[in-house]
Amino acid sequence: MSRKETILRFFRDQEGRIQLFWRIVLGWLAFVAGLGLAVAAATVAGAYGFPTLALQVILAVVTTGISVPLIYLLRRYADRRPWSGLGLSSPPSGLPYFLLGAAFLALLTAASLLIGSALGWLEVVALHLPVPTLFAILINTAIAFFYEAFPEEISFRGYLFRNLNTRFPRWIALLMQVALFVLAPVALTAIMVAAGIASWDQITTDYIINLIAFGTLLQMCRILSGNLWMNIGFHVAWLEMVRYVVVPSSLAIIEVQYNSVLGAYLINIGSVVIGIIVLLTWSLRKKNRVDWNRIEPEDAKQVS
Repeated sequence: MSRKETILRFFRDQEGRIQLFWRIVLGWLAFVAGLGLAVAAATVAGAYGFPTLALQVILAVVTTGISVPLIYLLRRYADRRPWSGLGLSSPPSGLPYFLLGAAFLALLTAASLLIGSALGWLEVVALHLPVPTLFAILINTAIAFFYEAFPEEISFRGYLFRNLNTRFPRWIALLMQVALFVLAPVALTAIMVAAGIASWDQITTDYIINLIAFGTLLQMCRILSGNLWMNIGFHVAWLEMVRYVVVPSSLAIIEVQYNSVLGAYLINIGSVVIGIIVLLTWSLRKKNRVDWNRIEPEDAKQVS
């Protein structure tokens, strides 16, 4: 075998596609590049005095505007497989799954509030419908969708997991996806620290645990529902819940008082852990039991 053939085999498989390892690396870099360039653009804009809302719009537009097209190009030209294989249906058919994800989060939040109240960790002080908060939720939902939920779900729970699951059992592919999900903000923070524009303060133990739990639950949503819109609905709803809905403020929809730090943990991380337990239990029921050892076959080759 010639040196050229050896090099080609290192990068391409027998079908002529880029090897799985490199597809995973490129898929991960597609998201990190989008997020990194978004942060860089927002940092520059902030130095010129752009208002906070404008900075948030920049983050959302740049992250989705770079990451999602790159993932699309990888799926088409590196994977040579149809976009539909990622589990993202059209918006009309995906709407019920989006609402299912949001409703699932609402149920988990209600359960967390009941448990926290029963244990004395928190108290529900009052219910409000403040117009400024409703307006903020409306705006922030769009920003959270394009800055976090949409590009993250397509990149990690869609593209990376789909590729990993063609080689590894579901449970291993899930764990590998979670590791890549956690590595993304850590790597970006490392770059920003090296550039002198950030510190390691935000990479806390709580933050890592939250990412692990969040990435696990969202991947389970994708596996059980078969549709990424459930992930996106849950993702957006969770972000709005922890920012505006259940917070210790008179401007919250549900104003809470935390009597213990455990109450805050229960709402922010505990609700996600409860969700993992619920989904795992659901996946193990006798009827339609999920095969966690299943390796998904490749989709039919895309016709150019």
